[in-house]
Amino acid sequence: MPAARRLTALALATTAAAALAGCTPTAGDGGGGGAQALTVCTNSPYPPFELERDGEIVGFDMAIADEIAADRGSSKEVVQANFETLESGAALDTGQCDVAIAGITVTDERRAAMDFSEPYFNDELALLTTADSGIDGFEDLAGAAVGVQQGTSGEDHATEHGWDVQQFEDVELMFQSLETDGVDAVVGNVSALGERAGASPDLELAATLDNGEQIAVAVARGETELLEQVNATLERIRQDGTLERLRAEWMGL
Repeated sequence: MPAARRLTALALATTAAAALAGCTPTAGDGGGGGAQALTVCTNSPYPPFELERDGEIVGFDMAIADEIAADRGSSKEVVQANFETLESGAALDTGQCDVAIAGITVTDERRAAMDFSEPYFNDELALLTTADSGIDGFEDLAGAAVGVQQGTSGEDHATEHGWDVQQFEDVELMFQSLETDGVDAVVGNVSALGERAGASPDLELAATLDNGEQIAVAVARGETELLEQVNATLERIRQDGTLERLRAEWMGL
């Protein structure tokens, strides 16, 4: 997850009385069978991975959590957590939850604090433009005004290439600038940009670039059996087309 997510998490923390808020029981697809409820730490809002809708935390991550819970024959309980407690492994180490599913990018530093499943999403860099921009790829951005969200890999990439960068604290403001011709294109993670392109007929994903940002489920160090269960579910939903369907539903990809 990009550094801007940490800024979002810290901002959300000002509205929380503690690092971890209460649990909200949510039934998984398989209902509440004999297994103990799967507790899932997340940090919302971070669409399309997790967001609140009608009082419930939903999104791409929560749909995957439902699949894991269903395969275990259990219900699911969502634990809203400060993202700092997730990327440090503290929420897992203190038993606040069984798994952390929060758009967490796998890094060497995080691997030292927790164990990760096989990746379930490759969050490539993407280039989003208006349909009539004439920009077909990253190579066309010289001289263009390029919008980026502060603290993200998109900002890093744009700065490294010397493009005319305009920074935005909020991703929605960045999209609005693109739609009102404030910038010519925006560069960011495909998860967010793909969702926006799917929602607007006037926008299109012009190109993607694999920068190695892989997102996975985290468990506490040494939780081998649980990790095997998670990986088994991820393999199943890859094979049966569920993962592809969820990508299309939540990300428009």
